[in-house]
Amino acid sequence: MTNAKQTSAATQAKVLACMTPGTTYTVPQIAPLLGTGAAEAQRLLAGCVARGKVKESRDGKRAAYRQRTEEDLHREREQAERHAFPPGELQGYDAAMRRFRDMCMATRRSLSGSPNGNGDSEPHD
Repeated sequence: MTNAKQTSAATQAKVLACMTPGTTYTVPQIAPLLGTGAAEAQRLLAGCVARGKVKESRDGKRAAYRQRTEEDLHREREQAERHAFPPGELQGYDAAMRRFRDMCMATRRSLSGSPNGNGDSEPHD
């Protein structure tokens, strides 16, 4: 591991250490806890969000950050399972598409009786 990666990982660990689980923080609130400026705190929080350790949400116009707990992860997994498609094939899809196609064809107007629609039997350019 390079020096930069070790420093980054240690700093992200510091972010997690200074956050209380279940408490929501904004960047201006957490920057003093880290002893950095707002831009550096934002960068570190973005790294924690990318790794799934911190959850980002909106608190009005500002981004709010919250350390993810096991309860949060369990709740998100349950929601994902509830909203997932049921296993197997879609039932009735082909029949519905066939009815729609038949309806479209039944309501389609025929042209003037000739193949090219001009009333003559010559091909149209």
